[in-house]
Amino acid sequence: MEHRSIGTMRRARVWAGLAAAAALLVGPSTAMAACRVTDFTDRTLSSLEEIQRLAFVTQMTQTEFAKLKAAAPGSPNHYALIASSANVIEAKQTARAKIASLKIENSDYYTKIWASDYLSDDQLRRFTSCTSNRRPGVTYAGRPDGPAAFHLTFTHLTPVGIEKITIRPVASRNIANIEEFEAFLASLGEKDNFTAQTFAFRRNDAAQPAVVIFRAGFETPAAIYMPVYPAIEVSP
Repeated sequence: MEHRSIGTMRRARVWAGLAAAAALLVGPSTAMAACRVTDFTDRTLSSLEEIQRLAFVTQMTQTEFAKLKAAAPGSPNHYALIASSANVIEAKQTARAKIASLKIENSDYYTKIWASDYLSDDQLRRFTSCTSNRRPGVTYAGRPDGPAAFHLTFTHLTPVGIEKITIRPVASRNIANIEEFEAFLASLGEKDNFTAQTFAFRRNDAAQPAVVIFRAGFETPAAIYMPVYPAIEVSP
C-alpha cells in the first residue's frame, strides 16, 4: 500500500484529529463519566510522576475525589492537592493552573494522555472499551513505550443497521512499521464491531511526532497524533 505524503491539507486534518483525540483519548464527557481510571489500575497516586497526578486530577470524577480525599496522610493514595481542596471543582482548577504554569504547547492534549498513560495495554483496552460506552465510531487511547514507540489502543462500534466494515490506513508520517499496521488491520477482517485492540507503532525519527490516519468503513478518517513528550520538571 502506498501512503501519500501529508502536506498543508494533511496538517489541517491532523490538527483537527488532534483536537478530536484530545477529547477521545481520555477526556471526560457525560457519556464517559462512569469510566474511572482508578478502576482499571493497581497503581497508587504516590507511584506516579507529579505531571501524571496533576493530569489525573483534571479528569477525576466526584467519586474518585471523595475516596482520595479520605486517604490518610502518608498513605499511598494521599495527595496534598486533593486533601487541601474543598471540592472536586477546586482540585481540578488548581491542577489545571499548575499545568498551565508550565507553558507547554498543546498542554490540554498532553494532559489527557498523562491522565492514563501509566495504564498497561490490557488496562487501556478495558478502559477504552468502557469509555466507548456503546457510542458509534472510533474510541482510542495511547501511551509511549520509550522514545521511539507509541502503543495505540482503539475500539470501534458500528452504528445499528450498518453493514460490516473494515478498517484501513489512509496516510502516515514518521511511522517505521506502517506495513505491519496495514497487515494487522487486514488480519482483523470485516466486522460489525471491533473489540479493543492495541498496536505498537515505531517512529523513524524518535525526536519527531508521528501521525497515522485510518478510516473505518466510510466514516470520516481518524487522525491519530503520537506526540513526543516535552521535557519538563515539575515540583510536587
